[in-house]
Amino acid sequence: MSRQIKTDYSKIFLLPPSIEDWVGSDHPARFIREFVELLDMKDLGFKTEDNEEGRPYYSSELLLKIWLYGYYSRIRSSRELEKMTYENQPMIWLATMEKPDHNTIWRFWQRNKRSIKKLFGETVKTAIKLNLVSFVLTAVDGTKLKSLSANKWLLNEAEIEQLLKRIDKSISNLEKEIEKTEREERNYDDRLPKDLQDRETLREKIRKAREELKANERTKINIQEPEARIMRTMGGKRDTGYNGQAAVDSKERIIVGEELINEENDLHMLVPMIEKVKATTGITPARTVADQGYGSGEQLSEAEKRGYEVLTNLKKPDTDNPYSTDRFKYSSDKDILICPEGKELKYENSSFYHKSRAIVKRYKCISYKDCKVRWLCSKDVNGRRVKVTPYIDAINRQRKQHEIEENKRTLKKRKEIVETVFGWIKNIDNFRRFTVKGLENSKVQWSMICATINLRTIYKNWSKNKPIHQFYPCYALRF
Repeated sequence: MSRQIKTDYSKIFLLPPSIEDWVGSDHPARFIREFVELLDMKDLGFKTEDNEEGRPYYSSELLLKIWLYGYYSRIRSSRELEKMTYENQPMIWLATMEKPDHNTIWRFWQRNKRSIKKLFGETVKTAIKLNLVSFVLTAVDGTKLKSLSANKWLLNEAEIEQLLKRIDKSISNLEKEIEKTEREERNYDDRLPKDLQDRETLREKIRKAREELKANERTKINIQEPEARIMRTMGGKRDTGYNGQAAVDSKERIIVGEELINEENDLHMLVPMIEKVKATTGITPARTVADQGYGSGEQLSEAEKRGYEVLTNLKKPDTDNPYSTDRFKYSSDKDILICPEGKELKYENSSFYHKSRAIVKRYKCISYKDCKVRWLCSKDVNGRRVKVTPYIDAINRQRKQHEIEENKRTLKKRKEIVETVFGWIKNIDNFRRFTVKGLENSKVQWSMICATINLRTIYKNWSKNKPIHQFYPCYALRF
C-alpha cells in the first residue's frame, strides 16, 4: 500500500543542514561564486578594506555576487534582487543568508560603476584561458535599444519654449504664494517647497535640452534624457535610445568588444570596435566582418592604414542604371573620372562633407554638349557632375575582395555570428530598454549585459566539457 506524501510543518533536524547542500554541485550560482572570488577586487577598484569605525557593512564581493547572479537570472531591479535574497534558494545560498536591502544594493552599483564596467574584460580573459576564443573571425554589428525616458518627453524647439513658459508661470505663482504666507506667518519655514524644487529642476533640464537642441542642429530632443537620440528600433518604430555595439568571436560567440554610442548609425565604428577588441584582449582579430552600415570609405581606408583585414558589405551597384555613379572610374594619375562612355570628367571644386568627415572632390563632364547619351546620364543642363571622396581607392579594393568566393562565404557568416547574440539579448533576456538614465549609466548596463552573455557561454561550455561536480570547488578556473 502506497501512502501520500503530505506537507509536514513539524519536521525537525537532528543536525543543522549544511549551506553547501542547498544547491547542486553544477549549479550556475556556484560558477558565479567562483568567478567573483577569483577576481582581484582591489585591482578592479572595489573597496576591500574594513572600516576602523562604524557599523559592519556588506562587502563588495557579496554585493557583486548578488548583482551578477541577478543579471544571470535576468533580474536587473535592485528591489527584485532584495526579494531574491529572501525567496530564491540559489541566491540565498550565494549570499549565505545575508539580506541587504535594495538601497544598499543600488548604492553599490552607483558607487562602483567604473569597476563594474571592467567585469566585461574579466569575462573575455576567462573565455580566452578556457580556449573559447579563436580570433580567426570576428563579426561587428550594432543594435538599437530604447532609453529609459519615454517618447512623450521628445519635443521640438517650439514645444520646449511653450513648456518652459508654463513652468516659469507656475513658479512665479508659487513664489507669490510664498511671499504672502511669509507676511502672514511669523514662524515661516523659508526652505524651498518641494513643488518649487521639482519645477526648478525640470526647468533646468529643459534649458539644457534646448541648448543641446540648438548646438547639435536637431529637430527634436528628449528633455529628460538629452543624450539619447531618435533611433529606428524593431518594427520600423522611431524611439529615443542608444546604439549598442558588439564584436563577437566566431568560435563560441564570445563578445570580445563592446561599446554604447548615441550615434544613429554605425558609419564611424568599424576601426574603433577593432581597437576595442585589441584593448580588451591585447590581440587583433585576423579578420573582421561587418554589414553595410560600417562600409564607409573613411573606415575602410583607416583599417588599411592600421593593417586590419576587414570585409564589409557595400552598397550594391545600381544595375538598372548604366550611368550610375559607381560605374565611373577614377584615375589617380590624371586626377580625372572616366564615364562608362569613355569620356573624361575634370576636377571642378572641393567641399567638406560632414557625414564622411572628409573633403569631397567634384568632377564635371567637359564634353556633355557633344555626348549622345547626355540626357540619359544626367538631366542637368550644365552636364553631369560626380562627387568623389578621397577613399575611393579603398572602396574599390574592398569591392575586389568581394569577387573572391571564399570572401563571399565569409561575409555570409556575419549574420549567424553576431545577430544570434543580439537575439539572445533581446528575445531571451528580454533586454530592449535600459533601466538607467543617461549615456554613461547606460554604458555600464550594456557592459554588464555583454558580460552576462559571456558568463552564460563560459558556463555552458565549461560544464559540458568539464563537469563541475568533478572539480568542485571549481579549480578549473584557477590559472
